[in-house]
Amino acid sequence: MAVPKDAAADRVLRAAVQALATYGYAGTTARSIGAIGGFAPGVIYYYFADLDAVHAATLEHTSREREARYRESVAGVTSAVTLVERLRHLYQEDTDSGHIEAIQELISAARPGTPLAAAVAAQTQRWESLAEDVLRTLLRGSPLARLVKPPVAARAAVAYYLGLQTLTYLDGDAQRPRAAFAQAARLAAAYDKLPRLRRRGAGSGADSRTKSVIT
Repeated sequence: MAVPKDAAADRVLRAAVQALATYGYAGTTARSIGAIGGFAPGVIYYYFADLDAVHAATLEHTSREREARYRESVAGVTSAVTLVERLRHLYQEDTDSGHIEAIQELISAARPGTPLAAAVAAQTQRWESLAEDVLRTLLRGSPLARLVKPPVAARAAVAYYLGLQTLTYLDGDAQRPRAAFAQAARLAAAYDKLPRLRRRGAGSGADSRTKSVIT
């Protein structure tokens, strides 16, 4: 669904994110959203037909906002160590902003065939596209490039990220993401030490075809 492009509508959606993080899906009502946002509950229905529409729009709103933040931070990163460190900071931002709690509440409430489920699927694809772009950049010139299929790895990465968020949200074990990022940092350091490949232009030697050689 299209999120209304209006400052007041944006205020409603930001308040809805905080309501979801504070009161959960069941407690996110027009009254609780209005109380957090500092406006009359009736304002919500000027922009949205009902709470179902608010929930779907809130999912799209917070997902788009965070995806833009991630893309700005990690686009073009070629060092795995740098990538992991930036993802660690972004994950903390997700936690501090209430984004993770809001998303988890909405995902748990989504049912097949509903607008909310469609919104979850659409936003998941958005994150998979970002992950694929990041992986293609990271793998460029790596000897692993031929072994890893970015679309498949991207879907797996997003699924793991969502699963990590879900389990941490349910059991409150902050050690889970810390351990995951620590492990990722160790693997990233090893990855960055792999020899890189470069493309050698045609015309060198008897074979005029383009070759890949280890530098």
